[in-house]
Amino acid sequence: MIIARAISAFFGVGMLAASTGAVAAGSLNGDLGQGALWLLAMLATLGTLILYLALLDARAKARALQANSTELQSLTAKLEDTLATVSAVNARLHESEVRYKGLVDAQGDAIIRRSPDSRLTYGNEAFFKLFRLHPRQAIGHPFAPVLHPDNRAPVFGSFIARDIRRVRYDQHVQTAFGLRWIAWEDYPIRDAGGRLIEIQSVGRDITERKTLEEALTEARNKAEAANRAKSSFLATMSHEIRTPMNGVLGMGRLLMETKLLPEQRTYANAILQSGEALLSLIEELLDFSKIESGALRLDEDEVELRPIVEGVVELLGPRAHAKDLELVAVIAPDTPALVRTDGMRLRQILTNLVGNAVKFTDRGGVRVDLRLVEEAEQRVLRFDVRDTGLGVPVEMHEEIFNEFVQADSTHARRFGGTGLGLAISKRLVTAMGGKIGVEAPPHGGSVFWFTCPAMVLRDALPVESERLAGLRIAVVTRNAILREGLTAQVRAAGGEVTTLGTSDADENVSVLHPDAVIIDAGTRSTLELPVRPQKHTRSIVMVTPEARNKLPELTAMGFDAYLVKPVRQLTLANYVRAGTNAMSADPIGSEAAPLPLPAAAVENLRRPGPVSLRVLLAEDDPINSLLVRELLRRRGHRVREVETGETAIAAMSEERFDLLLTDIHMPGLSGVETAKRIRAEEATRALPPTPIVALTADVLEAGKQACQNAGMNGFLTKPITPGELDAVIAKLFPAGEEARAQDAAA
Repeated sequence: MIIARAISAFFGVGMLAASTGAVAAGSLNGDLGQGALWLLAMLATLGTLILYLALLDARAKARALQANSTELQSLTAKLEDTLATVSAVNARLHESEVRYKGLVDAQGDAIIRRSPDSRLTYGNEAFFKLFRLHPRQAIGHPFAPVLHPDNRAPVFGSFIARDIRRVRYDQHVQTAFGLRWIAWEDYPIRDAGGRLIEIQSVGRDITERKTLEEALTEARNKAEAANRAKSSFLATMSHEIRTPMNGVLGMGRLLMETKLLPEQRTYANAILQSGEALLSLIEELLDFSKIESGALRLDEDEVELRPIVEGVVELLGPRAHAKDLELVAVIAPDTPALVRTDGMRLRQILTNLVGNAVKFTDRGGVRVDLRLVEEAEQRVLRFDVRDTGLGVPVEMHEEIFNEFVQADSTHARRFGGTGLGLAISKRLVTAMGGKIGVEAPPHGGSVFWFTCPAMVLRDALPVESERLAGLRIAVVTRNAILREGLTAQVRAAGGEVTTLGTSDADENVSVLHPDAVIIDAGTRSTLELPVRPQKHTRSIVMVTPEARNKLPELTAMGFDAYLVKPVRQLTLANYVRAGTNAMSADPIGSEAAPLPLPAAAVENLRRPGPVSLRVLLAEDDPINSLLVRELLRRRGHRVREVETGETAIAAMSEERFDLLLTDIHMPGLSGVETAKRIRAEEATRALPPTPIVALTADVLEAGKQACQNAGMNGFLTKPITPGELDAVIAKLFPAGEEARAQDAAA
């Protein structure tokens, strides 16, 4: 459209120029007019051309302007988008910075950064508040807190040269809030090239924790001091109480070995029983105190399980028989023969549980079971003590193992005691890594059980479960516990057992024809036979130790042999097997037939030593000196008595003794120091060491360890029993040594 307008203007100018020329030509003459006309035409054409070119240039510029305008609009849109993006990023960065600063300032820890020359480059609000500093005055200046005079801390930046990444330390510093404990954590800030730029420190106020730690430390020190005082008190009380108890029980045992009237023997026996009850009470209190004070230590020994279980049953057998109760132990045939555990503590736990069962049972009896069970993919020993007593209410199953708690806590309770036996047992079982509990069987009574992890050193022999294989044994007894126990014992040995009623036992034996029949004579010293011995079947009678004086009467009745209750499982099996193989073997009068008497009864018998020893006795208490002297004299030993450690050393230098028995607590020189000096003198003179055995009422481990460190060979705890004295002498003077000692004495 613009081009058309330019062309139209071009021709219009040309026509105007031609008309003007024609008019001019008319008025002028010939050639001059013609030339002027041509010139005008040319001028008109030139003007038209110039105008056309101008129009073309304007068109090109318009197009270029339009293109630039479009591009400018596009760039403007892109710039606006970029500005919007940058603005959003800036907003997010600002929000993040505000959030980060808020987190740093709000967390409460003092955070600072310092240059390597310790000039402050950054600090959060918590830092400035803690040290009461203004950012404008602190930034760019060195900073170091004012320390408490007694405080020492690492030099700032000392870890840099050692290339340690992080350092933690506590400082007791002066702050705007007074002296406070600050836990600092310093670590370096490095650039990409590893050059140190700054060191950042984060400090946390730990004053409350430090105060608590100091209080706990002080409380621990006081507790340790109290424990030391408690241990000292226990050692003193143990010695002071056991020393007179040693005289009471020891002299009572000596009195029982003399000729007494029946009435006198009854009174003496009452003294012994009361003294033993008092000693048991004292031992419970001391054991509990040792556990509470942390003085209890467990030993690991090679332990035979069967003697421990049967020994406990035999020890408590007389107490059970006195209440007309039966006591029996059943050991599973797969029970290990030898394990590694603390045998003394195992015996103590079992004694507590069995004694407790006998104490709270009025009729029936107590059965002890030992077997190996799987518990949490581990083989452990499980002991069950089942009684037919009062039982324990379900709500008391947990509480009964607490200190000084009994199932019957009323003032009118029938049974005495401290209520510590079960608590001590639980502590011991827990210390040994086992568990303990009580169950209420549906038929009444209670089942106290505990488990004990133990390393098996030797498995049970297969022959133990085959001793009675192929034999049929009949058991006749009125007591259900004894019947069940004997049945389990026979079956554990591989035999077949039949329990017979007391009313028709004679007829049943005649029909069944068993290989042997075991008849219970009851728990009294007087015989209570449910049936008479069988004529055509080997008849074995079971009696208590107190009823052994009835053996002639039993022989006259026709019994072939007898067993002493509580019956040992292997002895029962061996004895029945031997008797069924030869009817005349082990007759009732044979010394090989009966089991050994219980340990408690054996200790009351006079057993002279096999060799006469020359013994030096150092004891300041006259009653204890008399007791030990009489025990030694009745065993055929010669005794010289002294009262102090100094006189003991002098006596040892004057003559040669086979054995020194010395009290630990003596006036002047103690028994431990006496032993040390004697050992030193022997080393100086190149003399063979004389066996030294401590006599003490101190039952703590520290006392035993002191004796061992002094070079002593044994340890006898008061009250001293004849059996323990015999065991120590037998250990120190076995057969060969006894012969040499006898030759030397001669």
